[in-house]
Amino acid sequence: MNKLAFDLVLDKKKSKFDIAISEKFFYVGLGGVLFLLAVFWIFKNNLGIDLEEIKIVKYIGYGFLICILIGTFYGFFDYNGNNRIVKGFITFDENEITINHAEKYKLVELKGLKFKVYDYKDRPINLISDGDPNRSYGGENFVEFNHQNKRHRYQFVADSKKHKDKLLEDLIPIMRNKTEIKY
Repeated sequence: MNKLAFDLVLDKKKSKFDIAISEKFFYVGLGGVLFLLAVFWIFKNNLGIDLEEIKIVKYIGYGFLICILIGTFYGFFDYNGNNRIVKGFITFDENEITINHAEKYKLVELKGLKFKVYDYKDRPINLISDGDPNRSYGGENFVEFNHQNKRHRYQFVADSKKHKDKLLEDLIPIMRNKTEIKY
């Protein structure tokens, strides 16, 4: 019997905005540099005071530049879904879909079974880092189906390309014998 388990992604996010840590560093640094430049211009042109000569102001500027660098470099190692809650698991086998060992859906009872599977952990997503994460957390995969006139949709994480391909190439063709599947 073929079985594959995947981590479930809850619809909730840890924070209201889905912003990665690397993006926070980058945009705080960029906003700080732009704000500092605007303050320099205002003070120099309107009051005749040159703030660039004050050491503490220079150190604040360097701090903002360091934030930009940290955000850029951290983006190469950060995952795009760190603000998502990954909890529980979904198991696919040739006869049923199981959620956390509690909910079981027999394939013969499912209508409109549809898979959207293309993402996997560590998949490159950005080539140039401006604070955006460069690697996927692997959770942009979905399974949807109707069971007893109720629509269900689950989002799940594929740990690797091999894990994703095993579902697409090995298990889904076997599952097709029990029900109609789209992907």
